[in-house]
Amino acid sequence: MPMQKSQMHRLMRIAALLKENRYPNSETLVREFRRIAVEEELEIDCGKKTILRDMKLLEQEFNCPLAFDRARNGYYLKHHGWDFIAPALLDENEMLAAVIGARIAEEIFPAPLKNKIRNAVDYLLQNNNPDFLDTANMESLNILSGLYANIDPEIFQTLFQGWQTNHCVRIAYADWQGELTERIIEPHTLVFYNNSWYSKAFCHLKQQPRTFALRRIKKAELLHGDFEPDKEIIESVNTDDFLGFEKIRNVKLLAQNYSLDRLKSSPLHTHQLIHADGTVEIPAVAKEVLFPFILSQEGNVKLLAPAGLRAEFKAGLQKMLEDY
Repeated sequence: MPMQKSQMHRLMRIAALLKENRYPNSETLVREFRRIAVEEELEIDCGKKTILRDMKLLEQEFNCPLAFDRARNGYYLKHHGWDFIAPALLDENEMLAAVIGARIAEEIFPAPLKNKIRNAVDYLLQNNNPDFLDTANMESLNILSGLYANIDPEIFQTLFQGWQTNHCVRIAYADWQGELTERIIEPHTLVFYNNSWYSKAFCHLKQQPRTFALRRIKKAELLHGDFEPDKEIIESVNTDDFLGFEKIRNVKLLAQNYSLDRLKSSPLHTHQLIHADGTVEIPAVAKEVLFPFILSQEGNVKLLAPAGLRAEFKAGLQKMLEDY
């Protein structure tokens, strides 16, 4: 049954008094909680009936070895081997963050990790009763840019554990042609990018940092060898240069209509400049990113410069026309 924060505060105070052999009873607890309510500004004030319900809850739900000493007129513990394991108590904002985080996790993490996150939040909900759940329909909170590429759950879990514990991982990796190579990598990062999972890692085979798409890993084995997280590799993960494609510098576009909004909401570079006449200056961008973007805009984006890149794009368009 979800527990209010005020009730959990009372149970924690009662447990502490029992541990200290203070022999609390309903009258002394009413006075104590009234004092705490004033001095500590906690919503903990209550009456005798509430105290008796709390005592019953400690016995039934938390297996408290509770007894009443008539001579001392108070409760005590029949043995001190009992520990009060208090569920986590979160405020509304903390619970909202946890619930939203679980919804996102369900979309972008493969099993079993998403299940663990979901179970953890469900446990928190068992012991917390946030008001926002009375009106919010969390099923209507949708994350459409989810995990599209299928990833073997065991492979993801192995890479996740290697990243989490700083242990090397032996992988069988398939390139874009399907050719397999065996490598030992240090997974310094895990990155959810463009609806897929990647790891920017140090590759022992190539002796340099490489970016690996987790969907291309066919086998993964956690090794005993560990590594120190590389700050330079971690900080190199950014939207401008994540996949490591060769960049073309000083690119200029002319965009119109909805393409301008598209470039404002999803820039091709964090320092791009959009002018009033629709020209867009991009400090650096890879052809692998730029060309698909221009094609997707159905003539609303024109490549102006550099001239060599413009000629290369035009040649690609002509070849496509010949194929059709």
